[in-house]
Amino acid sequence: MVPFGFRKGEAGAGTVPLMILAFVVAGAFFTWLYFQASPVEVLVIEGPGDEEQQVARIITIEVFADDPMAQAGLHIQVHTLGVQSRVGSGAFFVGLPPATNYLVRMLPEVVADSLDLATNTTVSVTGTVYAMTDSVADSWVASGVIAESDRVLAIFAESFLEARAVRVTAPPQP
Repeated sequence: MVPFGFRKGEAGAGTVPLMILAFVVAGAFFTWLYFQASPVEVLVIEGPGDEEQQVARIITIEVFADDPMAQAGLHIQVHTLGVQSRVGSGAFFVGLPPATNYLVRMLPEVVADSLDLATNTTVSVTGTVYAMTDSVADSWVASGVIAESDRVLAIFAESFLEARAVRVTAPPQP
């Protein structure tokens, strides 16, 4: 056999000291980083607990009119709704295509803003859709949202939109 110029042990002669030096340098570097690092305060911001702070999904009138209960429990916003009539001090009907009325109940904070919701006013409503039941209508009458005579109108609605915000986008046409 022809020798290639290598002797036994020559290739590994400096590897052990180099390995020890590499560990010492890495340890020194991590120790330096440890003393150079400053404490960091982390600010934890929780998600919106209040539903008013949630971002509402914008739903078109056509999609909403097809099946309002499809948006049940969701925080939605519907634009360009025409006010058809008021029901008591805290509710009103809006027109949906093709020719149906839909019940909107305003929360006490919205009623306190004293909106002027005359017939044919165009509004944008933000809120949540809920199913209508007899007990809901009874609680509205008990709390003074609607009158006893308007309870019949509320009961015929399958669902209602509980408005957390109502914004007038166009006044009624003269």
